[in-house]
Amino acid sequence: LMNILAIGEHPDDIDLDCGGLVLKAGKQDHNIFMYILTRGAASGDPVQRTAVQKEAARIIGARASWVHNFEDTKLEANAELINHIEQVIRMTKPDIVYTHPQGDTHHDHRAVAEATIEAGRNVSNMLSYEMPLTKGFEPHLYYDISDSMDAKLELLSMFQSQSHKIFLESRAIRGLAQYPALQTRLGSDVIYSESFQTVKIALDGNFSIYN
Repeated sequence: LMNILAIGEHPDDIDLDCGGLVLKAGKQDHNIFMYILTRGAASGDPVQRTAVQKEAARIIGARASWVHNFEDTKLEANAELINHIEQVIRMTKPDIVYTHPQGDTHHDHRAVAEATIEAGRNVSNMLSYEMPLTKGFEPHLYYDISDSMDAKLELLSMFQSQSHKIFLESRAIRGLAQYPALQTRLGSDVIYSESFQTVKIALDGNFSIYN
């Protein structure tokens, strides 16, 4: 079993961008840890968003989750942010870390990505997940979520305060996952896929992810 650490800036970032993966990992009894840097006050009630995120983590089966209180829209990849992420990495001892892409259009997301890479310099495996509004995302790795798409949509339906955002509509979420499924060339059984960019990956002698 693996220790999986997923990092997001807002409540719902992890659920939206790699929710299918963590839902499947939870069912397989991997140790999932979720760390969210802000309570999303810039676009919703922070108390409500935090409570929903905690409930989502419970449904996923996360071993632990934390929602920090950095100021939304004000993040910088400075020593404070890096040190907090590094502390969570030391606590969770992750075999793999999932975080925002470095080229994200949201400056807070870019700050989290940069800080995670520095804080996780001793982590062997790190991937960036695809965000719906990120431009120019070129995937390196695909993960089949055909059997967890419905559960992902149910999970995201909990985030009612964000339901007005077009990329949280079920058709948008399905559409985002259909194109990378076609890119996998794995055939008609793979209907939905989440895609990732490789920050770094270590393989063992059996060509499996090193952990």
